[in-house]
Amino acid sequence: MDIKKTIEELSNNLRRHISQEFYDDFFSETYTYSLFPAGKLFRPLLVWSVAQDFSKAQNKDSQSFTEDHALMASLVETHHTYTLIHDDMPCMDNDDVRRGRPSTHKQFGQWQALLSGDGLLNASYSMFSKMKSKNMPYVLKYSTWALGPKGLILGQALDLSGTMTESFQDLVLTHKLKTARLIQTALLGSYLLIDEENLKSPRHYQSLKKMHKLGEHMGVAFQLLDDLCELVDEELSEHENEVNPWPRFTKQCYNELEKSLNYIAKYFEENETVNLKNIYGLYLKKIKTLMSGSELNIEKHIGTKLNPIISTLDGLSS
Repeated sequence: MDIKKTIEELSNNLRRHISQEFYDDFFSETYTYSLFPAGKLFRPLLVWSVAQDFSKAQNKDSQSFTEDHALMASLVETHHTYTLIHDDMPCMDNDDVRRGRPSTHKQFGQWQALLSGDGLLNASYSMFSKMKSKNMPYVLKYSTWALGPKGLILGQALDLSGTMTESFQDLVLTHKLKTARLIQTALLGSYLLIDEENLKSPRHYQSLKKMHKLGEHMGVAFQLLDDLCELVDEELSEHENEVNPWPRFTKQCYNELEKSLNYIAKYFEENETVNLKNIYGLYLKKIKTLMSGSELNIEKHIGTKLNPIISTLDGLSS
């Protein structure tokens, strides 16, 4: 697997697809500024890896990563970017910096950022309409459920309302909705685009069910690991102490992360998903790099040893 080549291909596809969604005019820069240069492309890489692994598993002779898969990869990144633009705005998280440079509302203004996010949201759904697969309606139905008022948007509402901080159960629910739903969309959307004939067979239903659960655990682990990486400094800001769940719910966070990582490890053991495991392993290596050298600081803030977590991360990223 040439990861650099794959990322370049996904980025080029994204640029090609998004250029068809707006005019080359005074406002187009707000879209391209937010999308490019592309970030880690974690979710598009999930689309790519599922297409590679399950096309092979189903003995597909044709190209595994089809144009429909390319559209799926582009639309999940486009949708993700819209959420980041809105998330950074003063009425939400009020973040001035995104990926090392001014966030969209700081660079262009608030109304520009709001409309840019709206434009990318609509562009992501426009990409669905260009798919040729007979399963496109199923992909669209699942995605609108996952990303709409019962999914990602509800998760954002739980976050901004402060509900997620009221209990650990609310925190996990928020992560399942706000973070996991887009990951699930990438995984299941890619899988649904592979097999157009046997979708309703019991075997495929079980595969979809397990993959749905995999995406949920990936989302929860993603957020808990992200919060853990925020504890690398010797002293935490007042804001970090208030919002980070690890110092308050240490045991629950630890157990929930362990449960999610164990499910992911078991899934990889039971399924021949070499590419998916490699992509997830690369992500975990980045997490370990972020924590490297700061383990003592993290342990001080959470009051317990990191060794079991590090050991699990090592096993999944080897």
